Amino acid sequence: MEMEQRVLPSSIRGWTYDVFLSFRGEDTRFGFTGHLYNALCQRGINTFMDDEVLKKGQQISAAIFKAIEESRMAIVVFSENYASSTWCLEELVKILCCKKIMELIVYPLFYKVDPSEVRHQTGCYGQHLAKHERKLIYNKEKVQNWRLALHEAANLVGWHFKDGYGYEHEFIRRIVDMVGISKPNLIPVDAYLVGIESRIDKIIFRLQISDPNVFMVGICGVSGIGKTTLAQVLYNSINKQFEGSCFLSDVRGSADKYGLAYLQEAILFDIPGENVKVVNEHKGIPILIRKLQGKRVLLILDNVDKLEQLEYLAGECNWFGLGSRIIITSRCKDVLAAHGVENIYDVPKLNKYEAMQLLSSKVTKGPVPDYYNKIWERVFHCSLGLPLVLKDIGSDLSEKMKVIGSDLSQASIDELEIALERYELVGAGEIQSILKVSYDSLNECEKIIFLDIACFFIGEPVSYVEEILSACGFNPTYSIDRLIDRSLLSIPSSGRLMMHDHIKEMAMKIVQQESPLNPGKRSRLWCPQDVLQVLNENEGTDKIEVMLLVDLPCGNEVLKLSDKAFKNMKSLRILIIKDAIYSGVPQHLSNSLRVLIWSGYPTGCLPPDFLNLPSGCLILNSFKNMEFLTKMDFTDCEFLSEVPNISGIPGLRILYLDNCINLIKIHDSVGFLVNLEELTATGCTSLEIIPLAFKLASLRELSFSECLTLVRFPEILCEINNLKYLNLWQTAIKKLPFSIGNLRGLESLNLMECGRLDKLPSSIFTLPRLQEIQADSCRRFDISVECADDGKLSLTVSPNNVYLYLSSCNITTENLVVCLSGFANVVYLDISYNNFTILPASIKECVHLKTLLLSNCKQLQDILTIPPKLKEIEALNCTSLASVSSNVLLSQAFHATGQKTVILPGSRVPEWFDHCSCERSITFWGLEKFPRICVCVSFGMLENPLHHSQVELCIVINHQIRIFSKHCYNWSIETDHVWLFDLTALINYNDLVGTFKKSDWNHVEIEMKWNSPIQGEHGPTRMAIVKWYGIHIYRQESKMEGISFTKPKCLQENNTSKRVFSEVVDSEKRQRRS
Repeated sequence: MEMEQRVLPSSIRGWTYDVFLSFRGEDTRFGFTGHLYNALCQRGINTFMDDEVLKKGQQISAAIFKAIEESRMAIVVFSENYASSTWCLEELVKILCCKKIMELIVYPLFYKVDPSEVRHQTGCYGQHLAKHERKLIYNKEKVQNWRLALHEAANLVGWHFKDGYGYEHEFIRRIVDMVGISKPNLIPVDAYLVGIESRIDKIIFRLQISDPNVFMVGICGVSGIGKTTLAQVLYNSINKQFEGSCFLSDVRGSADKYGLAYLQEAILFDIPGENVKVVNEHKGIPILIRKLQGKRVLLILDNVDKLEQLEYLAGECNWFGLGSRIIITSRCKDVLAAHGVENIYDVPKLNKYEAMQLLSSKVTKGPVPDYYNKIWERVFHCSLGLPLVLKDIGSDLSEKMKVIGSDLSQASIDELEIALERYELVGAGEIQSILKVSYDSLNECEKIIFLDIACFFIGEPVSYVEEILSACGFNPTYSIDRLIDRSLLSIPSSGRLMMHDHIKEMAMKIVQQESPLNPGKRSRLWCPQDVLQVLNENEGTDKIEVMLLVDLPCGNEVLKLSDKAFKNMKSLRILIIKDAIYSGVPQHLSNSLRVLIWSGYPTGCLPPDFLNLPSGCLILNSFKNMEFLTKMDFTDCEFLSEVPNISGIPGLRILYLDNCINLIKIHDSVGFLVNLEELTATGCTSLEIIPLAFKLASLRELSFSECLTLVRFPEILCEINNLKYLNLWQTAIKKLPFSIGNLRGLESLNLMECGRLDKLPSSIFTLPRLQEIQADSCRRFDISVECADDGKLSLTVSPNNVYLYLSSCNITTENLVVCLSGFANVVYLDISYNNFTILPASIKECVHLKTLLLSNCKQLQDILTIPPKLKEIEALNCTSLASVSSNVLLSQAFHATGQKTVILPGSRVPEWFDHCSCERSITFWGLEKFPRICVCVSFGMLENPLHHSQVELCIVINHQIRIFSKHCYNWSIETDHVWLFDLTALINYNDLVGTFKKSDWNHVEIEMKWNSPIQGEHGPTRMAIVKWYGIHIYRQESKMEGISFTKPKCLQENNTSKRVFSEVVDSEKRQRRS
């Protein structure tokens, strides 16, 4: 049995969008992402970029999720405040879900952020996630999912733009080039086509492409004659001669399934490249006219069968710009005539010569030998000259024709004769009967898979279908390849299974003929009326193997379900029920079930005879002889109290137990499932007993987060190389075993809020890939490591550049010395809210350390030395820090090389700064180019923030050029502080290049504000006040003779600078809000 939620495909043409852009609106909408969107659209790449309206509700817009599902590629723009938005994080989770299920291509783009910050949620990303955890205190699993998504996305191949990487427009051009190269400009068609050139020439002649008038041309003919193939080849041949083009395939089926308004949206997106929401098809007409009248477009509508489809998609020639061409393929010439299409090309059948060419391509893969002529003539007469039928017969015969030298063997001739006689007996009129001959030649397994796919899974992703069929014990990959070889199935570039209408109808007819009048005696049920009849009238039999119930005609009506509805369906192996509300409770389910997908299951208990479950609760008995069961999902099952012996499920790969709040015990057998890849038990608040040991070499995902009563972690008996992330957040685990050193692939270990954990085993330092330890709020944590079983302590220095999160762990100075010894290669160290008094001298051995967070270490007195590569030190509210240590951090020597950021208690601008101001802004004048400067800000909070404070830096150059930068910090200070930073820490220096007039003095004004991100009645709430500014010029990169802190005498007196500055800033803000 397999329980799974899935993403249904919704794109009618493979994809609606080439690219989906995920981004933080206030960071990059009107800057980088806006420019990227424009460049993609100009290149003809259909790109989805949401507008503000879509994100105003409390739930993320279904339109955005739909757009993600319908996109071929997603580009995630990770900017500084991306993770501050829950919308963005939910988008990211959805994107990665579609990557797994629907093979969405995903590229991360790191815009002015370090990929490691995203990967490990450090810096501003760590701050944002911490805020979400505090806000979602009762739903922390959601935040953990966001963390996992950020980690996964940051490990993908993508792009990185940061200071010094050149101009943004060049960077954007490179991205567009790469996306353009990967964009399929042509519609895939068969590699070997016959008779195509002459037919295309005749259609092009009718199109008269050079004529400035608007033409509608029809392509007409019976099914299987090649109308769609002709239209595809034609599109590939001429689409570049038009300003915009759109190929809508299978209009008939798409209109029935999605509606005409959806098709209108697809045209609008493909041709003008705009994401326009069409409320209904009537209101869509004026939108189409307004958007298309000024463009020379190519529109191909494939497989039209109703007049209303043409009336709403291409009503009149005057809807389109001069020189436009509308091409319509249809079996119904009367529909074309009723729409006024007079220029119609009737597709001829293949002649004998063309038929032989096609057959040779399918059978002999080359020229036709003479002794095949009589065979080909017989095949040609059977096929009626239809390419579809010829390919089908040819695929069937190709396996029967075994060539020995230049002659056929006698056995091959006899087998071939039998096959030909079957086709000839069908007669000349029944196309589907001819196609059924090919079906009859399949083996039994191939027939089962063919009927399953034709009746239930056309349009579904290949990976999804293969997973379901594999659960039924089949080898779907091989069988699907065989069906493709037989021309019964195809997989276009979208990765979804497709089938010709005739073949699909033939398959459904085969099933319906099993019992024309009684659907309960058919093997497969997909029609809602048939399914409802069988369930409501209790007409099910042991003939039923697969049942699908979706798209109910009765909408949200509650349906009455007989408790014995499934009793007689003993052969049922696949049951999928979606969007159906039942009042009854099934008392029986077939033990033959291999796939069970039932959203909104009407009760918390499965039937008592299903998998031998006792009635009343879900305490599972031992599972036996279930070798094909690969996935079990008991998420949110409040009745599950114990996972029993499941050694009888050797093939189990996935076991989900998340949020089973009454689960107490997981049997030891789970620890020895050699194929188990995913085991998650997040939020099992009553879980106490898990396997004593794990021997799970295939394991790649493991989580026991929020298992509040779990006190022991299992021994690891073998090397596990694929597990990258271990989540033990909010557990009661007291110790980790020394054997945790066998997690050789572990990259990230989450021990946050493990309040009873007191030691780490020394083997933790030997993990070859470990990059991150999150152990915030482990208040009993003693970082002194635990010895091995032999009592020996061999402290190995971890070779990795590690990110350590150890805030609120009651760390003492002695603990810190041990920690720094084992993790000497640490690059990010958060030891805020701890009790040590001295930052030990051994920290100078941490030669890779770049970021050090010491905030609220109120007993910290001395910083004895500073690591050589330290770039950022945050010491908020370190009120005991001695003046000697403060002076070191604020010294000119420490900041001489630039690229440093320091914040600590204080109120004075250091004396080595070149210029100070106690005004609301600070100004200077410069020549030639913008100088490299260090800024000091002395500030005090007006109130303690409950949310992030938003720091806004504004630079105005010559009263005109504005450069804004916004950053969010989770700062709550108790006294005045000073903040020293290289200006390039907040502003991309490339944005400053070219802003100066080279032949004159340039006026620069800098202002900083602390605002609440929560808008008050009269705008942002001011949360801090700046008391002093300071500016220091880096002499090694800027010449002092080109800098003046007073107005140069050569300039005329101008007393309006402050007024202009204020007006510029206010105007800019009004424009951004609008």
